[in-house]
This record gives sequence, C-alpha cells and structure tokens, in this order.
Amino acid sequence: MVSDRGKLVIPSTTRRYQAQAADPRRSIWVGANAGSGKTFVLTQRVLRLLLTGVNPQSILCLTYTKAAAAEMRSRVAEKLAEWAVMPRAELLKTLREIEGPRVDDDLVNRARTLFARALETPGGLKIVTIHAFCESVLHRFPLEAGVPFDFAVIEEDERATLIRAAREAVLAEGLRGDVGAGAVETLFDRLSNFQIEEAIDIALADTRRVKAVLADPDAAKARLRALVSAGETDSATLRRQLSSESRLTPDLLREIVNIFGGASGGRRFVDYLAKVDPSRMGAHQLRTAFITGEGKPRALLNAGQKAQRPDLQALLEAEQDRIVALIDAIGRAELVERSEALLDVVAAIVLRYERDKRVRSRLDFDDLVERLGTLFERPEAGAWVRYKLDTGIDHILVDESQDTNPEQWRVVRAIGDEFFANAAGATRPRSLFAVGDQKQSIYSFQGAEPALFGETGRAFAQAAKAAGMEFDRVPLHTSFRTLPEILKAVDLVAGLPDMPTALLETEPVIHEAARVQTGGRVTLWPPIQQAAAPSGLGAWPTEPLAGGERTAARQVAERIAGEIRQWIAEKRPLASRGRTIEPKDVMVLVQSRGAVFQEVIRALRRAGLPTPGADRLDVATHIAVLDLLALCDVLLNPADDLQLAALLRSPLFDITEDELYALAQPRGQYQTLWAALKETALPAGRDAHARLSRWRKELDFERPFEFLSHVLYAEGGLRAFHGRLGEEVDDVLAELMELALKHEQSEQPSLQGFVAAMRHTEVSIKRELSESGNGVRVMTVHGAKGLEAPIVILADAASKPQGRLVNKPVYVLDRAPGPLLVHASGRSQHTADSAPVRDAVEAGLLQEYWRKLYVAMTRAEDELYVTGALTQTGKVEGTWYEKIDMALRPSAERVADDSGEESALIFPAERPLPQPVSRPTDATPPRPVPLVLRPVPAPIRPPVLTPSGIGTSGRRAGALDTAAEQVRDADTARKQGIALHALLQHLVRVAPADRMEVALAALDTLLPDSAGDHAAIAARAIRIIDKPDHAALFGPDSRAEVPFVADVRRDGADIRLAGRIDRLLVDDSGVLVVDYKSDASVPAEPDDVPGNYLTQLGLYALVAGQLFPGRSVRAAILWTQLESLRFLSPEQLAAGARGFTMR
Repeated sequence: MVSDRGKLVIPSTTRRYQAQAADPRRSIWVGANAGSGKTFVLTQRVLRLLLTGVNPQSILCLTYTKAAAAEMRSRVAEKLAEWAVMPRAELLKTLREIEGPRVDDDLVNRARTLFARALETPGGLKIVTIHAFCESVLHRFPLEAGVPFDFAVIEEDERATLIRAAREAVLAEGLRGDVGAGAVETLFDRLSNFQIEEAIDIALADTRRVKAVLADPDAAKARLRALVSAGETDSATLRRQLSSESRLTPDLLREIVNIFGGASGGRRFVDYLAKVDPSRMGAHQLRTAFITGEGKPRALLNAGQKAQRPDLQALLEAEQDRIVALIDAIGRAELVERSEALLDVVAAIVLRYERDKRVRSRLDFDDLVERLGTLFERPEAGAWVRYKLDTGIDHILVDESQDTNPEQWRVVRAIGDEFFANAAGATRPRSLFAVGDQKQSIYSFQGAEPALFGETGRAFAQAAKAAGMEFDRVPLHTSFRTLPEILKAVDLVAGLPDMPTALLETEPVIHEAARVQTGGRVTLWPPIQQAAAPSGLGAWPTEPLAGGERTAARQVAERIAGEIRQWIAEKRPLASRGRTIEPKDVMVLVQSRGAVFQEVIRALRRAGLPTPGADRLDVATHIAVLDLLALCDVLLNPADDLQLAALLRSPLFDITEDELYALAQPRGQYQTLWAALKETALPAGRDAHARLSRWRKELDFERPFEFLSHVLYAEGGLRAFHGRLGEEVDDVLAELMELALKHEQSEQPSLQGFVAAMRHTEVSIKRELSESGNGVRVMTVHGAKGLEAPIVILADAASKPQGRLVNKPVYVLDRAPGPLLVHASGRSQHTADSAPVRDAVEAGLLQEYWRKLYVAMTRAEDELYVTGALTQTGKVEGTWYEKIDMALRPSAERVADDSGEESALIFPAERPLPQPVSRPTDATPPRPVPLVLRPVPAPIRPPVLTPSGIGTSGRRAGALDTAAEQVRDADTARKQGIALHALLQHLVRVAPADRMEVALAALDTLLPDSAGDHAAIAARAIRIIDKPDHAALFGPDSRAEVPFVADVRRDGADIRLAGRIDRLLVDDSGVLVVDYKSDASVPAEPDDVPGNYLTQLGLYALVAGQLFPGRSVRAAILWTQLESLRFLSPEQLAAGARGFTMR
C-alpha cells in the first residue's frame, strides 16, 4: 500500500482484527485509536454484508454527522462502481483480499451487480445520522408516535430564534406582573441581565437533562432543598434576623468599644465594632465585624482583653456562632430561591417553545430521538413498530459510538435487543456493530456520555452470550495516519498521572504506526506572555500604534504565520514525503474561537498566505454583512452619519481614513455627512454619492434580494469584498442572499423589515474546510474531529479551560441526587452540600479538556507544533502546553537563541534528516486569480402586448345612439365602466340582501363625482349577477380578473401577451372566457362585433386552450347595456387569433 504518506506495513494482528471486525457473521464492539481506520473497517463490513447477499435495505448504518454519512456512502458507492467495471483478474484479487481465498464465479457476478442493486434500492443504502433515521421512522408511524403527520425538522437557527422569542416573552410577562412574575422578579433582583441570559442559555443547552427536571418541577425543588438542607425561612427574613436577634445591644456595643478603645481606622476586632453605628446596627455591619472578607470567622478579643472581661468573650463567641449559622442559612436559602426561580422561568420558556413548535408542526433534533425512544417503549404500539422495523433491519452499524448520548443509545438498544431476544427463532443472520474511542469523546455539551460506550457493549455482550450468538470486542491500535515519533509523544502524554483516568482507559495507551518512514517531530515554541500595560502619567499613547496593539495573541499569530511563510519560501522538505511544504499541508487548531483564532486568520492574510478563513461564521455579525446592513441603513436614512462613515470605509467604496477625515471635518455645525458627501470635491466622494443616490432611487422598486443581488453582482460588490476579506465571504453572502429571499415570503418583505430581522437573528454557518483546499486551515478541535493534516499547530495550548467549562453558574442533573437544577455563580454561592455537585461536574469537564488534547495531537500526520498566549499573570500550569512539555522534555532537544533563551523544544532529540525533495513546489503561495468577466449582453426581451390593444377597432356610432350618448364625456364613461367592472368582481361575495348597500358605499369612493348615476349603476350590476342565465358565470366554479402572461408568436415573431380575463368559468362542459364591454351601442348582429374585440377574445381563447389542455374553450362578451351574454362562434375566434401561435 503506497500513498503520499509512503509505504504502510500493517501488523498481522491488525489485519486479523480488521477481518474479524468486518465479519458479517459476528456482532462486534470495536475500540479504535485515532487514525486506526474506523471508516475503512465500517466500509469493509458493509461491503462484506452486501457480498453475502444481504439486501441493501436491511443494513442500517448510523453516523454522528451528515459529513461522516456522506463520506461513507461515497466510499461504498465508489467501491461498488469500481467492481462493476473492474477486469476479472483484478476483481478476483480484490475479493480475495476481502473474503479470503474461497472466491467463486457466483461471488464475482454478485460483486458486479451490487452497484446496480444499490442504485435500485429505494432511498439508497441507509447510511444516515441517527437523527435522520429517527425522522424517517416517525414519518412512517406518526399516529403511533403522537407527532404531526406533516412535521418538519427545525434547524438550529430557527430553534435559537424560537427559544429567544420565548425567553423574551416570558421575561416581559413576568416584569409586567403577569404569570411567573415572582420568579422573574427574583432573577432580576439577584442577577444582572447578562447573568440571567447566560443562566437560561446554559440550562436550555442540555435539553435531555432539563426535560428530566421539568418532568416534575416540584419534586426537583424538594430534592434541592433536601440536598442543601434548606429550611422554610426565606433569605430576607434570615437577613433581618441577623440584626434583629443580635445579642449586642446598642449600650453593650458602646461599652465594648469604650472599654477596649476601639478605633474606626484600626484592624482589630474592636476596631471593626467601632465602625458599627449603635443606633442603626445593620446586618452588613455585623457581618463585617465578625466575618472576614474571605468568609471566615474573625479573631475576637485578644488575650489581655479576654482576661479583662471573660464574660464578653463568651457572649461574642455566641454572637459569632449565631451570625455564622445565619450566614450559612442565608446562603442555602438564596441558592434555593435563585434555583427555583430559574427553574420556573426555564419551565415557562420550554412550555412556550413547545407550544410554538406544535403550532408550526416542528420537531427539533432532541425531539426526534426522544419521541422514537418513547414510541419503542410504549406497550400498546412499541412492540408492533419494532416488529415492523425488525422485518426490515438485520444489521446495525454505529459509528463514533463514544459521542452517542443516552437517548440515542435507547433507540439503538430498542432495535438491537430484538436481535438477541429472538435469536433462537431467527430465520436470517443478524448482527450489531459499533465502533468508538472513549479517548476522543469531546461532545459533553451535546449530552454525550463516553462511559456508555463501554457499558452498552458489555450489556450487548451478555445478551449475545445468553442467546448463544457470537459477540467479540476488537481493539484497533495501529495508526495509518501518523509517523511513529508523534505517536510516541502521544503515548508519553497519555501516560502522565491522571491522564489515563481522563482518557477513560484502564490500560496503558499504546499506538502502533503502520507508516514505516521516520522523521516525525513535535516542536514546542515557548508561550508568549502578555506584557504589562504602562501605567502612571503619560502612559496613554498620543499616536496610533503601528499595526495595532501588540497583544500576546497577535504575537503568537504573527510567529505562526511567519514560520509557515518561511517554510514555503525556503522550500523546506515535509518530513519523509520527498516534497516541499504547501499551505494546504498546515492546519492550525484552537480550543475556541477567541482572540488567537481571529488573530491567526488575520496574520495569515497579512503574510499573503492563502486561507479559507474560519470554519464557522456568524452571518449577522460578519463584517461583510454589517457593511451591507450599513448600506441599507444609509439608503433608508441618509442622516445616519456613523453608519455612512462605516460604509464609506467598507470595500464597497474603499475611502481611506484620510479622505474620510477630509470629508467630515470641514462640515458646518448642523451639516450631515451625507450633505458633505454631496458637496465634496474628492473624486472618491463624488463617486460614492452618485452611486448611493442612484441606489436610493431604485430602492422603492426592489425587494431585499433584488437590491442586494444588484449591489453584489451587477455593481461589483462581491468582487470588492472578495479582494479584502477573502473567499470566506462567499459562504457568508450566499447565506445572506438565502435569508433575503426567505424574508420576501414574510409579512414584512421590505428592505427595512429585512434589516430589522437581520439584527435580531443568530444565524451561523459551518464550513467544510476539506483537505483538498489550497490554503492553511484554521479550526477548532471540535471542527477538526475526523480530519487530519501533515502539519498541525496547536495555537492556544497555553490556555486553560475557560468560559462554560469552569465556574458554570447552572448545573442540571438528571441522576441522583437529581433530577434537580442548581444555580450558583462561583464557589462563594455554593453551600457545603452543593459544592460536591459542582466539583463532580467540573471534574468531568476537566477530563474532557484533556481528551481534547488527545484529539488535537492525533490530527497531525508528520509534524506537530505547540505554542500559546498567556495573560499578564497567566501560567502554563494545568494547560496542554505543560503536559506536553512535562512528557517530552526529558527526550527532547533544547534550542536556544543568541541570548541563550529557549526558543524551541524539539522531540525527539535524535531524528533523521528529511527526505530529499523530489517534487518542489512554487515558493510563492498561489494567489487567487482575479475573475474577469466580459459584460453580459442585454437580454433579448420580446415586446409585451395586451390582447385588448391589438387589432383595429372599426367602431362606429350605433344607429340607435342618442345625441346625448354620442357626446357623452369619454372620461366619465371610462370611469363608470371601471366601476361596473369592480362591482361585478366583488359583489358576488356579498350576501344578496346587502348588495345594494355595499354597492352604493363602494360607488361613493369609485365615482365621487357622479353621485346621480350611483343607483342606476348599482342596480345594473346586481341585475347582471342575479340573472338566472348567469348563475354559473358568477358561481363557485368561476374566477374574476384572472391575470396571465404567455409567450406566443405573431406572424413568426416572438412576442409576450399579458392580460387579464374579466371572468373565467371552468366546469364539466369546458372553459368559458368572458369579457365585459360597456359600449353605449351594441352591435345588432354577431358579424358587427368590432375587429379588435374579436382579436382580444380570440387571444383569450388561445391562451385558455394552453392553460386547460383537452378542454373545449368558448368565448363570449357580456354587454353591460344589454345585461346579457353574446357568444362568439369558433370561426370568429379563429379569425381573431389568426397569425398567433403558442410558443
């Protein structure tokens, strides 16, 4: 096996384990190290199942992510496609490698047809995420599961929007004094707005545990009170008791201070007593006097004072004991009050969120798993559903099992248990396969419990043994990814004290290397400490710092970018690959998207290194989106000086700071920046004003999507953003355009509504930074899970667990001593009874911190670099950097700079020289080639004609026209005709008894200047509608004012017809097209109908025939003077449409 990584030598034990894991006759539980080929083994097992004749539909493979499912489907399809066309000799060799030496013609023929069978399988191979599987089952059994039959899965962004809306509504109602006012008031009384929002978000983040608590909130509250031994007295009463029940009377307090000479400026106990006002002795003063700032009892009288008044010492000790006991009771009461208030608010938010989901027929991802698990356990329907599934699923494969949470395991167990329970009577082979690595479990924030992987495996093993089925546990230790030196470093780190416990391993962690080359290295660059900020007079800078503030994070980022740039410029060899380093070989990993993350991306771009940017982007807060929102703000309100200034500095206009200063500074006192822009002589300013003015004029006629499309594409905005911000803007702006298009279907499709909606949305996109991309990837460790790179740089290895990993204010427990919810911000708010809960949770999070280190180190194939940034007082103790340094320093080479300071630590100390370069690459990183497009030719638009405007009139005054009618004002006639049309359109929906009243009211608006004609026009409209011959025409099968657009040919030339049919009737007899005519004189004979009317009706009939193929089409004119229909003959219609054909 030869690849860019070089030759692989696979140990015989590994081959045996791989074959055993892929054996479809056995149920297998695989524990696999990082890079040991889990996907390969999964793929091999699926292929072997298909080769044994298993129906593709009976295989269910569950993966953790959509990307993993897509990759596995791709691998299986690729292999099956290769087998379909592979030469026989080569196919025989391939099948023998999979199945062993016994390969016959039947197996070869089956292998060739598997690709077609997989294609013919409805829905294809079932390689899906567990959420997709649950969704498909719930759609099959909605009634049994109690879910809407037409439910849709809510996406994370929509879920966040609904929860935010529910949170704001619940808090607003509480502040108004509505339901839940007490709980809301308690939170706002004890916490800041940020603390309230943070507490709610943390509580709602773990939906599964929260639901366990909310199943019985009263019981959860009782459990919390029992846990912390809280009494029934509230904290306010206890605080009052602190002073009201004090043994120190005002006179006694004065006596003690006078006897022992207490001074308010001293630090003795009696000095603190001197600060207490005897006339207003408060709880805070007493607490300060008897308790230190650290919460410990203060030393009371000294030896001389005790000897002088031993009676006072006993009294003061009793008072101190009372205060200590009350403070402890207050702490317990406040913890309970905060926790219960938060629980009530969270319960109200969840209730509203669940209601909003039901209204929209939505289920979220947690609902999918929970509802299916509950369905399986329902006695009346669960067994039947499992039986129906049992007849279709014979083999289950579970990938990344260490990240599966209890609810997901509940679903897998419900199906898998059937395999072993009915093993004796099974008529076809069945198997269960799971692969995982507890060392790589880093998704506790999604509810993952890595210990369940081992527990579930042991449970299935016992079930298999009881059923007499084969069940094996298989280890995979061989890495196909990483060079042996890096694997040795990983083993050394994993062997440090406490690391095996964190990695959930009971035996030493051992990695074998399949790569035979050597030359791997681990390099530690010393962390950079943040310099102390200057202090004192004159410390403030008077000039802008060149390049900005030199923070530690920026210096780390600049070193990383500088090193990568130097490697490429010097054409440094890549370990043993025989080629030079390319930007795409490098992956920079961080623990979180903090300062180092942003600074690394910035430094790479400044160094001219290609990078696809961040792996996850917040759309609404991305700088490109903010610039476009600023553009919208300015166009809607040109007086917004701040937004206009920001817009002018954006890539859309690229005005320099000096130009902006020159533009803004000469302004008058009340002159806006917009006015200054209009009058400026600066060329860039004049151009900006001209473009903005033009866009303002177009704004009234365009919706958000049209407007943004015009700015980004027709006006070159996308090219400008690309030039400054790089290729990541493609994903951001594509998502923005999707949101704009979606917004046009909302209740407020205006540009202003879109801007407001964007500022209240939290949309983020996860970008797949594939290995084939030509650039340095910068990712979080979570985002890099399953990925790899020749060179990996851990950029923030000196950072300790932070954010919600430590000092969490909220702890939600679904197991003993829970279910319960605890709110305590920091150790000071915990009690002696609740602190163990906090310690247990944070101990688990700390263990995950070390598992993230294992995941990060094992992404490296050839070289691993470790560095980080420290705060002014930060230390490396307890960080990734310290662990790696501690494990590798004894066997590493120390590299010093000219001053003797350590500049690097390289492991191992002895290492071979890199392999000579046989494939050099260009030293200059490739830059994106500007996309130059020739102007798009103007679209060919056919002329738009209306049927009523085609043809010649041929109108003559009728012989019966009166003199008055012949001289009637044309405008008045037109207005009356329009009014009559409107009445015929709308009176149909009005009750007959109310039609006259409604008609007269409408005519007051339609014909305000012809009041004398209102009654006659209204009566005519009602007679036409009520006429029995017109019952069908104005019945339920008809429609009024039906618009249409049709592409037709007129005498061979393309034209577009656009019109509106006054009345359209479609019933069993066919299609009737009717046009109203309010002419004063009506033709006496059908042949006297004017030519333009014939053309109009003929074209209406032509279009109706296209809209309703296979139906007969008739056309008629409703002469309002006659109040009756006159049908046109087919010959007249054909003559009217002569020369016209549908395209």
